[in-house]
Parts: sequence; C-alpha cells; structure tokens
Amino acid sequence: MTPFAIAVVLSGLIALATALGFIWKSQNGRVRAVAGESVSRFDVSAALGERATLLQFSSEVCAPCAATHRVLGDLARASTGIEHVDVDVATRPDLASRFNILQTPTTLLLDENGVVRARIGGAARPDTVRAELDRILTPA
Repeated sequence: MTPFAIAVVLSGLIALATALGFIWKSQNGRVRAVAGESVSRFDVSAALGERATLLQFSSEVCAPCAATHRVLGDLARASTGIEHVDVDVATRPDLASRFNILQTPTTLLLDENGVVRARIGGAARPDTVRAELDRILTPA
C-alpha cells in the first residue's frame, strides 16, 4: 500500500470516528418522553415523591454517575415533593432489565403516580431535568 493510500484511509477513519463522537455526544443527556409503566415504592425499596421522582440507575464503576447523583439530589432537595432514588444496576438487575437500562447513568422521571414519563440516557444536566420536571408537573 502506498503512503498516499495509507494517509487517505487514516484520514477517513479519523473523520468517521469524529462524526460518530459528535453523534454520541448529541444523544448523551437527551430527554426522551416515554409512555411508561408504573413503578411502586416496593420496586425500588424507597419512598416515591408526592409530586415526582427522579429514579437514577447507576453502577459503581460509572464516573458520570456521581455527578448525576449530585445534580438530581440538589434538584430534589430544592423542590417540595420531589424525591431522588438511586438504584445500583448490579444489585437490582431485575429492574435494569425491566426498564431496558443499557447504560449508566440512566434517569427515569416518574410522575406523582409513579408512572415513567421521561427517560434521560447519560449524564443529566440540571437545566434539562428542571425543564422536564416543569413539563411533567404542569397540568395539561
């Protein structure tokens, strides 16, 4: 293979990797509205919020999980009737499977009845979570 052909192949691989990185980054932390199933306090062994619950799925080896835990905890403490529940996927693989958790952190936003209304894959940003909470908490 000539040096020119090698340079073309390497340039193409770099361009492809860069494009895939941008696509991945644009999807990370994005909110998806979902028509979900119900979660009870018995499912997560914790009290659910009176108005909403931020259900975070995380793992021990997940670096962004700690930051997401802080973001969601701060939002829950700053709002009345909102609880933050953190579930370790290693100890609750049944829940991870039930909700098709493929990455950590993943956050499910539950309404006052424990129904999953939105899903955030990846690190949650405070402004995004706050906007989605406002949407869920605002009566239709």
